[in-house]
Amino acid sequence: MRKADHNRVSLKLTRHTYSLTPRRSAAHLPGIVAAICAVSALVAAGFALKNSREQAQKLDAICAPPVSEQELRAQLTHAGYALEQEAATRAVLEARVAERTSEIERLRHDLAFLDKQRRPD
Repeated sequence: MRKADHNRVSLKLTRHTYSLTPRRSAAHLPGIVAAICAVSALVAAGFALKNSREQAQKLDAICAPPVSEQELRAQLTHAGYALEQEAATRAVLEARVAERTSEIERLRHDLAFLDKQRRPD
């Protein structure tokens, strides 16, 4: 080798020893751990918020003021009217069903009679 080539930068690079290094340094590891901790803290906070709302709703239902007697009477009257209306509707529907059933029986009887007339034995 010539003496001029001996001092070239490209030859100096090849004389060093190199080792493989990871693409990501270990500096990313604490960031990843912090991100996982933050996500888990958010999930835990959401779960706690959901549970506290459910507990508040249960307590509101238990601690609600009692319904006044006048309002109970109004609800009872309304339920009575609804029951009467349902009973009347049911009676009308049952009468229609009975009427239609008798009409169907009459039509079947007429059909049987006409079938006998059409086919002489």
